[in-house]
Amino acid sequence: MDSQLRICVECQQPLAVDDADRICSRCGQPLGCNELSAVDMADAETVFFDHTAASNESLDLAKQYIGRTFDAYTVEAMLGRGGMAWVFRARHEWLHRLCAIKILCPQLQQRSNDFLNKFIAEARAAASVVHPHIVTVHNIGQTRDHHYIELEYVAGRSLQSIVRQQKRLPPLLAVELLLQSCSALAAAHRNGLIHRDFKPSNILITDDLQAKLSDFGLAKRIVADGAEQVPEMLAGTPPYMAPELFAGRQADTRSDVYAVGVSWYYLLTGNLPFGERNLQKLIDQHTHVAPPDPREYCPELPNEVVQLIERCLAKRPEQRPEDAGHLHAHLREIYLGLRDIRSLVIEAMAILDLTVESEGDRHAVTVPLPGGRQQRIYIEDQTEGPWDEHLVKIYSLCCPAQDSYLRKALELNADIAFGALAIDEIDGRPFFVMVNHYPRRTCDAEEIRRSVVNISKWADQVEFALTGEDHH
Repeated sequence: MDSQLRICVECQQPLAVDDADRICSRCGQPLGCNELSAVDMADAETVFFDHTAASNESLDLAKQYIGRTFDAYTVEAMLGRGGMAWVFRARHEWLHRLCAIKILCPQLQQRSNDFLNKFIAEARAAASVVHPHIVTVHNIGQTRDHHYIELEYVAGRSLQSIVRQQKRLPPLLAVELLLQSCSALAAAHRNGLIHRDFKPSNILITDDLQAKLSDFGLAKRIVADGAEQVPEMLAGTPPYMAPELFAGRQADTRSDVYAVGVSWYYLLTGNLPFGERNLQKLIDQHTHVAPPDPREYCPELPNEVVQLIERCLAKRPEQRPEDAGHLHAHLREIYLGLRDIRSLVIEAMAILDLTVESEGDRHAVTVPLPGGRQQRIYIEDQTEGPWDEHLVKIYSLCCPAQDSYLRKALELNADIAFGALAIDEIDGRPFFVMVNHYPRRTCDAEEIRRSVVNISKWADQVEFALTGEDHH
């Protein structure tokens, strides 16, 4: 008879057993699941390995709420369901606003009060982290025997459904949405919370491409070093779970980072790194098999993207970024590196209400100055030069580099508080220029904006001091 992997309810350890076995040989308790039922493995549901999730039969009961009054709400539509609860779109009758209400499945509450405790803990966990990219908890309540959480209603759809429709996302969009989601996860980590179920179906995307991390149903508090560890039920979404979790280790920030890595891989390729339906084989892939190179599906991916994904998916937790805060910093560098320089310049100049003129890889703006003067600023990528690093060069011409100006120029350079005065060859002629450089991987719109403002001021002062004119 074939051996199968099942999870014990009591001791929470995976056991290789005969297919007919239903009882743990160690403690005599029932064994959990060994097959994942989702048609699309990337959309697999959260699994409670003790077989206590809400049953499919409860769906008919859930639908009976639609169109009815529930406490202070009118239930309009069902939005989804998870392992413990149903989520509906509803309208608050007193406040006249749309919201989402999450109702604990009555079947589970009847089985054990533990589910009510977990449900309330979810609301408290999410409410403890106020962040623009986390779905806001408005209230928790009870009407008759029904317990519910009132949540912010996010008009849009899940990131999972977007990928399913588009097959895969462009690298820049994938990083942008993941950057927002990871900022939310970083806020949770800073507040001592581990999410434990980070995945695209738990990330809601608004119509203006704002990401909202949802479903803190498995969240738990980080235990301080040396404190007593309370055994936790093995739960999560297996395709996104870190290998150490299946070996009985406690979840921590690095297991969340692993889930981010799986999600990123899926956004970029439309495929999971490990998509085996059989739980035993899936755990073996997580534990021992290297993920396929994402460039097999997305050949244009930069090396730094692939390297960071590989770090997130490292088998050993200590080889991953320490937490979502560290990962967010790396993602931000990648995001800035993927953005084309023109889009950064346009964003930088929007607040200054300046028009960007582009000619090839060079972009220019004209900055008005007091006294009717003005200064022309240029921004361009610099991939060649004496430095190995890719740079953004921001500069403005002051005047031709004539020998008669050299002494005065050196004196002025000693007093300049921003950038540097240098000699540069522009269109075959040497010029004094005010210049500043930024590493391309960290240069953002704010740095460009600040540099444009300061360089225009200092370049104009140098031009006036050297020539008394206003040509540039």
